[in-house]
This record gives sequence, structure tokens and C-alpha cells, in this order.
Amino acid sequence: MKHIVLILILSALSLTAAAQTASDNQTVEVTGPTLRIDLPSQYHRMQPEEFYDYMRSYDLSNGMTLNLFYRGRQMYAEVEDQGRHEIVSTASNVFVALDKQLKMTINLRGDNDASGELLMVVPAQHLANGGVIGERLMVVALH
Repeated sequence: MKHIVLILILSALSLTAAAQTASDNQTVEVTGPTLRIDLPSQYHRMQPEEFYDYMRSYDLSNGMTLNLFYRGRQMYAEVEDQGRHEIVSTASNVFVALDKQLKMTINLRGDNDASGELLMVVPAQHLANGGVIGERLMVVALH
């Protein structure tokens, strides 16, 4: 019995010593999902009656507004006055712009209530100091 207790104590001490000798400069990289806007090879062009419930303005978490509307037989999305983008349906509640500038998931909840997210390309910006912030993706929530 004394030998078992002694072995347990020595094991615990050796683990403690090993933990203390581990290098402090070790890093662990944690990656999240990659933000991308891809247009699938197959998509669904909704009929106006299918798209009707989605045609409205949505408030975004960044203070902007997303508008979905029809022109002729095409569906469009526009954020504020940044230009319209023709969109197609990739699932019953997921839409992607054909120019790969927008992707949205819209979960309708009742008459005028919806949730979801919008992934949009933010164009490059020129800074006052002459620098440039390149094009990037931004995710905002619909509420």
C-alpha cells in the first residue's frame, strides 16, 4: 500500500515538473469559419409569389437598411443607396447576389418580424493619410 501511495505522489510531481518545463512561447491557432460569398453551380430563381414575403426593408445591426424588391422578373437587394444587386435563391431563405457582393439568410417570423444575417463586401477605402484599406467582408445582423 505504501508503494502505491509513493508511486501516485511521484507521478503527480513528475506531471507538475513537466508542465512547468513546457515552453511559454507555444501558440495555438484557432480558426473560425472562412467568410466567403460563393455562387453555387445550381440555384433557384424564385417566382414573384415565392419571393413576395421577403420583399421589404430590413433594419441592420449597423444602422443601415437592406431592401429586397423585384424589377421585371429579377429579384434585387440593395443596402442603403449603394447600388442594387441581382439576387438568386440558394435555399428557401438564403439569397446570393450574382456579382458575389451580398449573401443573406432571412428567417421570417410573423408579419413584420425577421432575423438573420447579411454578409456583404465593403469596397476598398482611401484614408486621409494616403493609405488604403482593401476590400473586405462584413457580417451584420438583421433585426
